[in-house]
Amino acid sequence: MKRNRILMTAVTLALGICLSACSLTPAFRKETGPPTSHTVSRVGDAAYRIDLQGLASTSRHGVTLHLLKRAASVTRKEGYDYFIVNGGEVRGENEIQATPFAGSFPESPSGSMVEGSARLSQRYSGSVLFHVFKGEKPPDNPLAFEPTEFSR
Repeated sequence: MKRNRILMTAVTLALGICLSACSLTPAFRKETGPPTSHTVSRVGDAAYRIDLQGLASTSRHGVTLHLLKRAASVTRKEGYDYFIVNGGEVRGENEIQATPFAGSFPESPSGSMVEGSARLSQRYSGSVLFHVFKGEKPPDNPLAFEPTEFSR
């Protein structure tokens, strides 16, 4: 009998420690690191596609600029002089982030109701299809860019 009681106490204590560790984990974490995650694919002899997933803190303009900077980087790395954007898009996806532990807590001393909240944010992603060329950039094409236009 005493042995069962000790075993139950140990199990209860272990379970309590495990559950208390869960409540110490922050519910929201600020995203850190580079502003995006991207992939570069070669789709032809001188054609490339870049797909990019931005963070929640990256704006539509930021995703567009990063796509163009990556295209400039690929152009420079492959030994070409300029690139022409042939297509692409930037998409926004709504995300709802709810506050955890929302609801009423009748066991609280005041018996008050704790209301939850939610925040709507947009996460942008995009892609660009471009061709790379050697020689002089055509001055009359607004979709033609030299890599130096996006130097840091």
